[in-house]
Amino acid sequence: MASNLEPAEKKSSRGFRSFKAELANTLTKDIVLQLATFFDYPPVEIDSLKNEMCSNHFMVRYMEERGQITETDIATLLRALEALNLLGIQKRVQAIFELHTGRCDDQSMQQPEDLNFGKLNLVPIASFLPDITFLGLASFSSADQHNIILENGNHVPVLSALEELQIHTNKGEELTQDQVIGLFSFALKCKRLKKLSFIDCLLPLSLLVGSLSPLTKLRDIEVSWTPTEHGFHLDSSRGKWVSNSKEATTLETKGQTSLRQLCSSNVSLKRTDSKQFQMSTKLLLEIASSHNIPISGLYLTWSFSGFDGEDIRLESGLSLSSISSLEKISINDGRKNQEFTEEEVIGLINYGIKSPRFKTLRLHNCKLPSSIKPDIIPEESRLRNIKVISCSEARYLDLISGKWRKPDDIDSITVVCSGGLAIHRATSEYVQRSVIEFLVEASNHDIPIFQVNLVGTFSKIDEDGNIILFSGLSLPIITSIERMQIQTGKGREMNKHEVNGILNYVQHSQRFKKLSISQCLLPSSIPIDPSLSALKSRGVEVFWKPDNVKWDEQYLLNFETGGWEAESW
Repeated sequence: MASNLEPAEKKSSRGFRSFKAELANTLTKDIVLQLATFFDYPPVEIDSLKNEMCSNHFMVRYMEERGQITETDIATLLRALEALNLLGIQKRVQAIFELHTGRCDDQSMQQPEDLNFGKLNLVPIASFLPDITFLGLASFSSADQHNIILENGNHVPVLSALEELQIHTNKGEELTQDQVIGLFSFALKCKRLKKLSFIDCLLPLSLLVGSLSPLTKLRDIEVSWTPTEHGFHLDSSRGKWVSNSKEATTLETKGQTSLRQLCSSNVSLKRTDSKQFQMSTKLLLEIASSHNIPISGLYLTWSFSGFDGEDIRLESGLSLSSISSLEKISINDGRKNQEFTEEEVIGLINYGIKSPRFKTLRLHNCKLPSSIKPDIIPEESRLRNIKVISCSEARYLDLISGKWRKPDDIDSITVVCSGGLAIHRATSEYVQRSVIEFLVEASNHDIPIFQVNLVGTFSKIDEDGNIILFSGLSLPIITSIERMQIQTGKGREMNKHEVNGILNYVQHSQRFKKLSISQCLLPSSIPIDPSLSALKSRGVEVFWKPDNVKWDEQYLLNFETGGWEAESW
């Protein structure tokens, strides 16, 4: 929500916008034509207002253009309504101006003598609003079953005749669960209310049905959300937002209810995700992009199919259009060892740089061209120093020469280490050795290494505590690593000694946070060596994903008992 320290002029502007929306809904066509005649509008404009379906909205625009209503003064309009003997409308317009803008001490409220208003009684706002059927609010703060409280401190009481309530906010402003549920409580008390709409704001991606009775009672009220051109309606039985498109996609996330929180970490589209889930993620990315919310990273995990010149294609058949707030793309290729062409790499660079925030393209498990012709590399990518990284080789693309280079300075090493790096069994011993040397160099400079993936390469732990690869190469202890994934061959059995050896290996890094072991059989419990107590105290997580569980299931090591506990992710 907006802070109480929000600039007064910004609040005023927003309140004036909501006042204009409310004013338009107050003016009937007959009143519009009376005002246009009183203000001596040109005959062509009066004829237009007679024939225009939305004459009330055009009238509000005309009055604003002529200065007959402003953010601080509606005296001219009030004088006209009094002259036309529309005193009831005059009082209502005055009340809604005060309600939306909080202004009650300027010239439009004071009625100075030269305006010849006579004396208007300033009674509580609620007395002017009982028969209002539509209300649009742009300065919402909170609500309960009795009142809506606006940012200027004014209260909107329960209105017996209200049929439609609209909540507008600045783009990107995010309402909390409590704020939304408060509005639901208020809505249920307005007995004639049929529609509650949220426009431009961001809402919780799901609502907690079990403990929130107002949500489960919204049977007869249509609740809609229009964060962008995409529209959604609320399935109150599940607390889920469902798109209004023919696919009727339900917004689904794994554990995140806030769009900003979701985008602050990496957003993944996996091959194993259902098409419905991928469509949901795609919609969320588009909403975030339209509200200029930074999207930290987009991970395509074995789901990338190709690039068609404009959009990224997924194996599911979906396409991803450019995302204007994306910072990083990571592609874990799944195209059966098909080599990327120069044009595809350049296409992905061009896709990324459509976002002003874009910095990095990371390519995992991808067969890449040995070089790229310099003349097809976009000049903008050079100017912005975009990093294109081959994670399987720990190299980056030199945008001047088109060659893959080994990082040789602290800044380049840091960028390459900021995402996952991998040692693959399928790669040559030369490439594996190159990656190991790079990791050692980064560790020697105490540069954080986000993650190291050992893909089918783990063989054993030697007597010195180093990891020995199937190639015979040794991966010495890396003291700046944060995460490690060990993916063994299917059917590989690992004993308690090996698991403890791996745990001893990772605890040498004070930065270490997470270990994942997959595609292997582990003992049902791991005797926890006292020397491993540091892992528990630092909150390190150890996960195991056997072959025989669902794709979204895994087991977490309990450092107290040494047992594995099932959990979903």
